[in-house]
Amino acid sequence: MRIAWFTAFSPRSGIAEFSRRVTPALARYAEVDIWTPDEPPLLETPLPVVSFEGEADLTGALAGYDVAVYNLGNTLRSHRPIHRVSQRHPGIVIVHDRVLQPMFVAMWTRDDGSVDPVYVERMAAYYGEAGERAARESLAGERPRVWESDDVADFPLVEEALQRALGAVTHSAGHARDLRTRWLGPVAALQLPAYADWLAAGALAGPSAPTRADGRIQLTTVGHVTSNKRCHEVVSLLAQDAELAARTHYSVVGPFDDGNSYASELAALIGSQPHVSAELLGWREEHELHALMAASDIFVNLRSPVTESAPASLMAELAFGRPVLCFDEGAFGELPGDCVERVPAGDLAAAASALRRLVDDADRRRAIGENARRAAGAYTEASYAEAFMRFVVEVQRTAPGLVLLDRVAIELGAAGADPASGVFERIAAALRPVLGP
Repeated sequence: MRIAWFTAFSPRSGIAEFSRRVTPALARYAEVDIWTPDEPPLLETPLPVVSFEGEADLTGALAGYDVAVYNLGNTLRSHRPIHRVSQRHPGIVIVHDRVLQPMFVAMWTRDDGSVDPVYVERMAAYYGEAGERAARESLAGERPRVWESDDVADFPLVEEALQRALGAVTHSAGHARDLRTRWLGPVAALQLPAYADWLAAGALAGPSAPTRADGRIQLTTVGHVTSNKRCHEVVSLLAQDAELAARTHYSVVGPFDDGNSYASELAALIGSQPHVSAELLGWREEHELHALMAASDIFVNLRSPVTESAPASLMAELAFGRPVLCFDEGAFGELPGDCVERVPAGDLAAAASALRRLVDDADRRRAIGENARRAAGAYTEASYAEAFMRFVVEVQRTAPGLVLLDRVAIELGAAGADPASGVFERIAAALRPVLGP
């Protein structure tokens, strides 16, 4: 079997790192070529790398592959060309984010900054009157723009990514359940792996962090600096508890663009709270990041809403064997309860209490950390590859039925069928048996 694996492949991309780690494991079962629109420098890999442009005709080049796999996330530069190819050459889409609205809005934004009316059309088609109203009010400035608001999870636009797809892969069971309500094709929930070098670095780090020179407990948030990680609320929480602030140091480690307004606001907030020991570190090379994680006592990963299918940072934190303070939401809520410090989604008072418990109790930190490392050790690149290949077999079985459904939908659209009439739903229900059990 030959697989064309479409992915971002430049440094600083989490999806690129995922592809770099997983594809060699897949290569034990099939010939895998990495297709990327990114310009050098690229990540290193033992597998063949093919450069492509989204507008190019790849019909001949892809004819020799048994399956195409498209990794989609929210970075326009890499994922617009990948999405364009996926619309011409159906395959399996790995949906790395629960919410893809930011990428599609960026794709539909014109040179003058206005958004193409197709945005309103798609929001109406997928989410009815509520979606159309939210889109129109966003463009008119009558409400916070959907793609920058907490209710973006209600309008993910993931349906747009699955047009013509033959299968969809997610990295959480809850995300898979949600996709099955939006799309008829086969959906698999595969556990995102904890990479082998993370596990090795975590083993070297030992069961507990070294004591800081100032005696404080090291709190660390890892990942892209975005508002849904609630770093500002962690700083505010510390600012409201002088005793807790005096006993902790908080580091936020992860990339952010120069124009990232949230990062600027977070830096200003940290500067306005001199009694809170906190820092915004930005992106770090892998060896530096590993050193920072090994020096951490507690990871703070309070994401809400959870916009990723599963955060890679969570798997890295588990691998380092430290407790992760998180909300009971998304992939965080699917982990064994004894390997994280989990509180009800959005409950900052509960998060503050849980943080105090962890700061006070070194034995509790150590016990949760040991469970975290044990859980992470079960999630390997090899197990991911094995599960993925089983899903490929399922997709090959159901693909003819999905292709038929797509053709019927295209003909209905060309005939001017009204989506509000329910004709699409009735025909989809009638043809559902062609997809098999």
